Amino acid sequence: MLIRKFFALSLCAAALSVPAVAKTNPDSLDEVIKKVQLAQAQTTTIEADFRQEKTLALLAKPEVSTGRFVYSKPNNVLWSYDAPKRVTMLIADGMLTTYYPDLNKAERIEVKRYQDRIFRYMGASGAIDELGAWFNFTFTNTSDKPYFVLDLDPKNKAVAKRVRHIKIFIDRKTYLTTQFEYTEGDGDKTRYEFLNVKINAPVEQSRFVLTLPSSVRVEQMKLQ
Repeated sequence: MLIRKFFALSLCAAALSVPAVAKTNPDSLDEVIKKVQLAQAQTTTIEADFRQEKTLALLAKPEVSTGRFVYSKPNNVLWSYDAPKRVTMLIADGMLTTYYPDLNKAERIEVKRYQDRIFRYMGASGAIDELGAWFNFTFTNTSDKPYFVLDLDPKNKAVAKRVRHIKIFIDRKTYLTTQFEYTEGDGDKTRYEFLNVKINAPVEQSRFVLTLPSSVRVEQMKLQ
């Protein structure tokens, strides 16, 4: 689940870096992308509350989760889910640890080979052309909205089997992505909204250390 989430996050960050062929004006796609890249380059930490809404074919109504997100450059990320179920997801030192305190278990996956790509995308550098090869882009600038919208649609069926659509909302003031959603190949949709965002506030590195109780059952997982 988390690998899929970070794959979507990396796609979103990369999408914001793809060059555009739009006529230059203050709010054209190419100018917005330049400002997004500058904002990302100047960002060393992000901390925010998040709201996740999953719409699944098997559920009568969306499943809503809330929690806290923390990122510290170059490669530490923490997702702390508070409700409706407690889950901690940490990427640090090339490992992804998912801890389920209510189940007294944890899963660990070595993600080092994916980590470089994930954080390169989050830093808006490199591997930009890859996404342009996979997706077509539609940029929407509605003057009365507090955000720009970037829609990504797959260019071929192979990509569409995994990701059917991605929508990114770019804040007009900060040029950071505060909302995004993605639709998987089977039609399931996940939407994230980030609230109370703090940029470049001090973050203690101890927050990226997860000490598990000795009674926790730890399962070593492998990526398929």
